[in-house]
Amino acid sequence: MYKIHGTFCAALTPLSTDYTINKELFFEHCNNLLLDGLDGLAIFGTTGEGNSLGVQEKIEAINYLIDNNISPDKLVPGTGLCSIRDTVIYSKEVAKLKVKAVLVLPAFYYKNVSNEGVIEFYKRVVEEVGDSDLKYILYNIPQVSGVSIGFEVIEQLIKLFPNNVVGMKESSGNLDNMLKITKYFNDFSLFSGSDSLALKVCKRGGAGAITATSNISGKLLCYIINNYKKELEIENFQLLQKLQEQIRETLFTHEPISTLKSFLSVKNNNESWNRVNPPLIKILHPKDHKTVISLIELVKKMDVLLAGA
Repeated sequence: MYKIHGTFCAALTPLSTDYTINKELFFEHCNNLLLDGLDGLAIFGTTGEGNSLGVQEKIEAINYLIDNNISPDKLVPGTGLCSIRDTVIYSKEVAKLKVKAVLVLPAFYYKNVSNEGVIEFYKRVVEEVGDSDLKYILYNIPQVSGVSIGFEVIEQLIKLFPNNVVGMKESSGNLDNMLKITKYFNDFSLFSGSDSLALKVCKRGGAGAITATSNISGKLLCYIINNYKKELEIENFQLLQKLQEQIRETLFTHEPISTLKSFLSVKNNNESWNRVNPPLIKILHPKDHKTVISLIELVKKMDVLLAGA
């Protein structure tokens, strides 16, 4: 089985005044994340407000990134939508661009669906896209989607599509479940959706992480994941891990997407960052916002600690 691994950022999507994608700022942000050492970018997922944006404008933005020399092999677009047809259309288009993989939510409007229904959704998507080279990363975030992707679903999809279904982003926060998956599915790429849990998951065979917090602490998470096997040789390794946990915990004391955008608007002195699509609401005075202020101080500590690592 083809295994994907590394540290990926669930990248934010900056917006223009008319709430379309600000392509120039999007490119700048994505490029900066890659310069920080991230292995790739999971664009238009939850943090990227993917389900608040139209399929065509997302495709246009992906083309813009590639046209400006961001390698498609660095991109993992979120393509899972409620409509199978739209999921197929979107996935087909990005497959043509030779992206690294697609991150696919299960159809998420109907609740209390069966495992058979979830399997059938993915089965139809993979078959109708019809690309033997396209890699699929399942996306389990039941606290948001209302749909869980359990062992039976993973097992059946691997049997049906061993060359396509290669991994999963696990954002449920259930560490025991993540460790069971890494143990049971040896060649399956299990990504932690939590920065705090990524170290424990990687130590037990996980493939890495795909996280929101890495929009502001990507350098730190990359260092932890790239160097965990040398943990005992790095004097301040536990301090780095503790700081990563503090940054994530602080971020999630407020709605994380608006907070991340407010943080970047202050850090980069660019008000264009401070826009979100409804029903999310932007932070009106980010310079005075308690969470933003705390994150700025923590990120300063990050740079100091990494310099001494």
